[in-house]
Amino acid sequence: MVTLYSLVGLIITWRKGYNAEELYQELKDMDRTEKHSSIIAINDGNRYLLYHDRQWGCDFFPNHATADNETENVRLLSDYLSTGFDIPKDDFTLIRVTDETHEKYSTEHEENRVYDYTLYKAHIKRMPDAWRSERFHVDSKDCRWMTCDEMLSDETIRRINHDVVSMVRDHA
Repeated sequence: MVTLYSLVGLIITWRKGYNAEELYQELKDMDRTEKHSSIIAINDGNRYLLYHDRQWGCDFFPNHATADNETENVRLLSDYLSTGFDIPKDDFTLIRVTDETHEKYSTEHEENRVYDYTLYKAHIKRMPDAWRSERFHVDSKDCRWMTCDEMLSDETIRRINHDVVSMVRDHA
């Protein structure tokens, strides 16, 4: 039965003239390039912490590539937040909030891509002194505080990251 099924499939393929170019195009169409990122929402009431990414020319929530294992992911996020934003690990906790998948145009890659986001909320026990200003510099990052409405009013943030801002607004 399997041999017969395979033989029929080969005949149909041969008659349709299926070639390597068509196979390549099918594979390309099936490719849903996914980027797995964990987003950290840190707020001081109604504003959220953002850092400026020079390569993208945009302000983003702290984020890191998502690890496959939840325990490892939280460990990596804690290390990233602690070392990259100068906050001792004992001064915050991370709580997983939600997961969302969005397909959107990547301004960097100039194509549609699929982004898989895991949202964490950081509960800050003791706010670092450096974070108390509206704008500040930690490690090598220029940071600032913005409300979701301010982010969505910013043309660059809205164009590049509207989906993530909406996710944080709706869930954090």
